[in-house]
Amino acid sequence: MKRDDEAYIHYQECITSLNVAWRTIGKLEELSVDPVLSRAAYHMALIDYAKPFTKSYGKNGRAHQLKVSQLLSDKEKALHRDLMKLRNTFLAHSDLNERDAKVYLGSVGNEPLPLIVSNTDPLLPKLADVRQLIKELLIFFMRNCQST
Repeated sequence: MKRDDEAYIHYQECITSLNVAWRTIGKLEELSVDPVLSRAAYHMALIDYAKPFTKSYGKNGRAHQLKVSQLLSDKEKALHRDLMKLRNTFLAHSDLNERDAKVYLGSVGNEPLPLIVSNTDPLLPKLADVRQLIKELLIFFMRNCQST
């Protein structure tokens, strides 16, 4: 596969991921969904959002990744950074330093009972804010049709 072909394929995959995230969040806004399913769908939408902005390696070892720094307002950049951090530490990975967990050993009767105390899951951004950010990115990328 030629480098230009890889770049084009990567770009199309990025647009697809952003569209999937946008549609998933839209459905979550429209429908009354079981909270467990809603949480899973939102987590997946956030992972789909992050895919274009994490490195994707082609056959020849070239890394493809969309950049957004010049595209977004300061508020949008902050949301984007928060989403990428969520993806990297909580959604796609389980960084223990974010949990700040401690193990305490107690007992029930004569049986040992380990107890793990940790931070709660991070708060997720509002659906509408993420969907608006995705919309802005899709508009930009569709108008400019370029990846880096």
